[in-house]
Amino acid sequence: MRAWLKRFGLHLAAAVGATGVFVAAAAVGASQTHQQEAAVSTPAAELRTRTPPARPKPTVVAATPTPGAKVNPERSLAGSVKELQADGIDLLGGGGRNWHVVPAPGALIRLNGKATPLEGLQAGDSVVVLGQAQPGRPGQFLAHAITARRK
Repeated sequence: MRAWLKRFGLHLAAAVGATGVFVAAAAVGASQTHQQEAAVSTPAAELRTRTPPARPKPTVVAATPTPGAKVNPERSLAGSVKELQADGIDLLGGGGRNWHVVPAPGALIRLNGKATPLEGLQAGDSVVVLGQAQPGRPGQFLAHAITARRK
């Protein structure tokens, strides 16, 4: 019984508060309407109309999958940087598996929460990589985002 009474009290308080907000909004709205009528009654010196800028007509492109094309699922890797290469990084992942991670153009690379170039990473940095494993190329990984942490 006590929980029911408490819930009823909360609903009643919310209803009273909402009514107060509604009454206040109605009063402000009525005031604005009254001010607008006064502003409309004064003659305007010049009436300008704005034309919206021209927008390009949207085009619809139907995305049709190519027969036989396989979409690689997005996955993540976690590990530590073994070595920094010219085109990417060698990563020692979970289970002792080696990966060669190549960042995609425009990939986001962060070190301790700040954007950094790929050259800013060092051997021993802990990393988490988001991207796609390359089919037919074991150990190759195309990265969309690389987040590193240095102690």
